[in-house]
Order: sequence, then C-alpha cells, then structure tokens
Amino acid sequence: MPIITFKRSDLEGLLGKYFSGEEELITLLNRLKGEVEGVSGDDVMFETTHDRPDLLSVEGIARSLRGLLRIEVGLPRLNMITSGFRLVAEDVPNRPYIMMGIVRDLRLNDEAIRQMIQLQEKLHATYGRDRRKMAIGFYDADKIKPPLTYRLEKLDAIRYRPLESDRELSGAEVIEGMEKGRLYGKYAVYEGKVPILVDSEGRVLVIIPVLGSEDFKVTEKTRNVLIDVTATDLKLAKSILAVLTYNLLERSSSRTVEVINVEAPWGTTESPALNPLEFRLTINFVNDYLGLNLSKDDVMNYLLMSRHDAVDEDKELLVKVAPYRFNVLHPVDLAEDVAVAYGYDKIPKELPSQPVRGARYGLSMFTDLVRDLMIGLGFQEVLNYMMSNRDVMIRRTMDQRELVEVDNPKSELYTVIRDHIWPQLMEIAARNKALIEGGLRIFEVGYTATPDQDREVGVREDLVLSYLISGPEITLTDGLSTLRTMFTSLGINYSLNPCEVPSGLPERTACIYVGTKDVGFVMELRPDVIISFDLEYPVVISEIKLNELLKQE
Repeated sequence: MPIITFKRSDLEGLLGKYFSGEEELITLLNRLKGEVEGVSGDDVMFETTHDRPDLLSVEGIARSLRGLLRIEVGLPRLNMITSGFRLVAEDVPNRPYIMMGIVRDLRLNDEAIRQMIQLQEKLHATYGRDRRKMAIGFYDADKIKPPLTYRLEKLDAIRYRPLESDRELSGAEVIEGMEKGRLYGKYAVYEGKVPILVDSEGRVLVIIPVLGSEDFKVTEKTRNVLIDVTATDLKLAKSILAVLTYNLLERSSSRTVEVINVEAPWGTTESPALNPLEFRLTINFVNDYLGLNLSKDDVMNYLLMSRHDAVDEDKELLVKVAPYRFNVLHPVDLAEDVAVAYGYDKIPKELPSQPVRGARYGLSMFTDLVRDLMIGLGFQEVLNYMMSNRDVMIRRTMDQRELVEVDNPKSELYTVIRDHIWPQLMEIAARNKALIEGGLRIFEVGYTATPDQDREVGVREDLVLSYLISGPEITLTDGLSTLRTMFTSLGINYSLNPCEVPSGLPERTACIYVGTKDVGFVMELRPDVIISFDLEYPVVISEIKLNELLKQE
C-alpha cells in the first residue's frame, strides 16, 4: 500500500485544530483505513489504501478528519465559475483523452507544493501505471494565454525550456537526453510525434507524459493552478481530475474552480465534471451489514461525518457522494463509511453462530499429499497467477484454441484465465536458465479454466498438477519415471495411451488414463515451442487433473 509523508503542523493548519499529543494524532489517523508508520518531530509517515486516492496527500486527510471531528460535515463546498477558457483537443491516438480545470485563489508554500507533487506521483504509480495509462500536469494558469491546444507534434518542431533547465531544448533532446525522457518517452512517441499542450502564443506547456515547462512552473507565488489529466480512458481522466481538484481546493481561500470548455473528437464538454454520485441506502441494510441497531438520524449523521450528503426520502436515504470518492461503487461501501465514522472499536464483539463443525476438504488433503510427493521427488514448487495472456497461452505454445477471456482487462499481462499451467512454468524456466544445465525440476498445483457450454456458467474448472523437467539429457523417460513413482506412491493404477497434444512431439506424447477416464498427459515439447520461450534444452511437461483423479478412487 502507498506510504505518504506530511508535516504535522501543516495538517493542524488545514484542520484548524492542534493535537494535544502524538497519541491523539495517531488515534485519529488510524481511523482513516490506514496506519501511521511513524512520527518523527514534525514529520508523519502514513500508509493508506489504494482505494482511497483522496488520502494520498495531507489535504484529503485533513478534509476527512474534519468530518470525523464534526468540524465540517457533508459534501465539501466549492464555487464553480466559467470565463470562456477553452481547450481544443485534436486526435491523439496513443493518449486520446484529456480533462482540465483551474483552481483559483491558492495559498501555496514549499510544503503545499511538495504535497502536490507527492499526490501527482502517487496517483501516477497507483492509477496511472507509472504514467503509461494516465499522466498529470500542474501549471501556473496566470502565465497561460488561452485557448490551449492538445495535439501531436513532431519532435524536431518542439522547442521549450523543460523543468529545472536553464535553456531551451528540442523535443528530441528532451526525450533522448533527459532522465524523464528516457523513463517515459516510450509512452509519448507515436509515429515520430509526441503529445503536447500549447497555448495561443505557440508556447509549449509540456510534452505528455514526460516533462513540463520551467516557464509555467508552479511556485509559492502561484495563485491559480491549471490541472490537466491525460489518459487512455475518459472515465479515469475525469475521476483523477476530481481527486486533484478537491484536494487542491483545501488550499484555496475562495474554494473556486474555473470550468474549461473542452472541444474534442469525442465531443464537447465542460471540465472538470464534479457532479456528486448518487446512491439509495436503507437503514436496515446498514444495520444488517454492521450488526448494529442505528436509527435513521444516526446513519445520516455518520454519512455526513464521512463527507457525504444524505436526504431523507421516507423509506430510504438518497446519499450524494463527492466524485473524488470513486471507490464508492455500492451501498456496502457507504455502510463501511458509517462503520468508520461510528468507530470499529465500538462495534460489539460476538462469536458467529456455527451450526456445523469444520473439517478439511478431501481434495485439499489429497493436494497436500501430492505436493509432499513432488517435493520428495526433488521438485521445487512455484506459484503463478491464475490469469495470463494470449501471447503465453496461444502464440508461444503454438496451439490455437478457445480461452476464457476477460471483457475489460486492466492490464495486457492478464487478459485470459489459464487453461494450462505448463506455459507459465516455461516462463519461470526461461527466467532461470542458469539452473537448467544442471537439471531443472519445478511443479505447481493450481486451478485452470476452460470454456464449456454444457455447464451453467459456461466454464469448466479443474485443479491441476503440472510439472516441468528440463536439462541437456532429459527425455520423455524422465517424465514417465516421475509419473510412475507418484502414482505408485498414491496407490493408483493407471495406463498410458499414445495421443496428440499440439505442443508435444508426435510419438513422445501420452495421455494418462485411470480406468476409462482421461486425467492428463505427459509429453516432450516440440523444439519450436521450446525456442519460442527462449529456451534451448529439451523439456518434458505433464499435467494431471487432481479433481478427476480423486473421483476415480
């Protein structure tokens, strides 16, 4: 979980409250679903959760504590103004979406700017995949001549003074010669061009997502800050901008946000979008979920302390949630906020009713026995995620087949659910080439999923043992020897029949039968499959469905 640092004195200034001692400070902070890692003089280290991006800087912490302390409750107030400031967004295929807003009348000092940068970088790390999916920029709005244009520009046509530089550089010099360019330039360059923001006088504000301009840098003298968020997903851009806007508003004397008119390929809109989210909540739902007996007034009070608004609509509450709390997805999240405001330490402790006695699942005990046998045979156990991608499962195995795919994957590394474990064992082998010459023996026990339209859920799930043996002199015999020892130790009779598996060598592949049931296979991999995983020595693979094996006994 992310760890942030801030000054106790800065928090007290934002709160308008001074803590009587370190214990009071720690007790309050620990109510925010986080944990104080340490307090040293004026410096505080606080570990928060990924699902509360608003707590990634001291401003969000102060806002939440004001609610819990009843200093200020309900939705944070703000003033929205429009002055005709425009942004024209052109087609930028590698980072198509941009949202923007201005926070006015700020009072900034060195610590406030440090918190802005910390919030920016923590959001980059947690939600932006290190700027690959989303990037944030801050600029002194008073130095900008609108309208702004967001577009792709050739590297050689760009000249500006990047942050911390005393001279103008070309776009190519920034990408190739500066540290940030080397780190993030790969996410910027698209067909020899990079995304930039430029004002009406042709001045470059930033190469996105690499480095901003020294000429528009936010300093302690800055009073109005322009925020931009660019992303590969419009919803993410809007949500992150809401977090940044509300947190920066904690430093604004007038709590004013200037709306920007965005003209883009996806449509014309006003930014930022700060309308509250709305949820319906019943008192019975909260009490059932928390095991309490709260009244309607109690629940409304705790929601207000959580910085939500609550409207009594007779049989239910209409709860309005600020857009920076985009982690609130369901009424259960509101019930959790009620619990935080009520105090987890005040919820009565009671043992749950237990109508039956627990016992170990037979398949689980059988699996542990198999693990012990494999370790006894000299194998090293490894663990992989159940999710993988088509490159590993299809292209490298050279076996075209249907997989269980994720509709909306968050990463290209995890787009399908594995139907075999051995391709992931091959990846581990490729990362441990130095061990293969002396003989590598690894195994994993885990679940696989295959499409099966005859089942209600359309998927068949199996618990599988997969093992890999590789080395200069390894042959199918080594895999068969392991198989025979394991089945003999388990007291299971089996037979082998020649069969074909697309990734295996013909006549060096066998299917494993217990009775008439096909429970798995053992094979020596084809050379082209081995090479596709960047390996060179022979590899023997076996996979056995343990759930099917147990059914036969």
